[in-house]
Amino acid sequence: MDTNTDQSQTQNTTVEEAEIVEAPRGSMTIVELTALINRYEGDMKKMRDNLKIQNGMLRDAVEGDASYHELDVQSKDLNKKKAEIKQKISKTPAMEAVVAKIEEYRSEIKDAHEMLSGYLEEYQRVSGTNIIEGENGEIKEIVPMYKLVKRGNR
Repeated sequence: MDTNTDQSQTQNTTVEEAEIVEAPRGSMTIVELTALINRYEGDMKKMRDNLKIQNGMLRDAVEGDASYHELDVQSKDLNKKKAEIKQKISKTPAMEAVVAKIEEYRSEIKDAHEMLSGYLEEYQRVSGTNIIEGENGEIKEIVPMYKLVKRGNR
């Protein structure tokens, strides 16, 4: 009977720890939000740590296999040869111009993405909506990307 009670208590504890409480927007205080954010951040760190451990166990088991190790060495040799040939081709005068154009396009796309992001933010602020209609009539949603970044010491 004690075993059933222990299992019941364990199950209740697990449910309480995993329970997600949703509150209507605007009804939570800054203190409550901060606590919730910090809890989620801590939970995510624990999950990432557990993932690293499991990935390490899998990697060790795979790398310990002799046939895998042999194929891995062969693969690395082939990749090295492939990279050398690609480098040789890229160094030809005709391909140097192509490589430069590729880098230019990548830079322009990155700049355009940053500009679009700013325009979308301004559109959302001015219009008061996160919905925009494309040229072809397609309805799109503006989605902000939020994340936590460690702040440097100032």
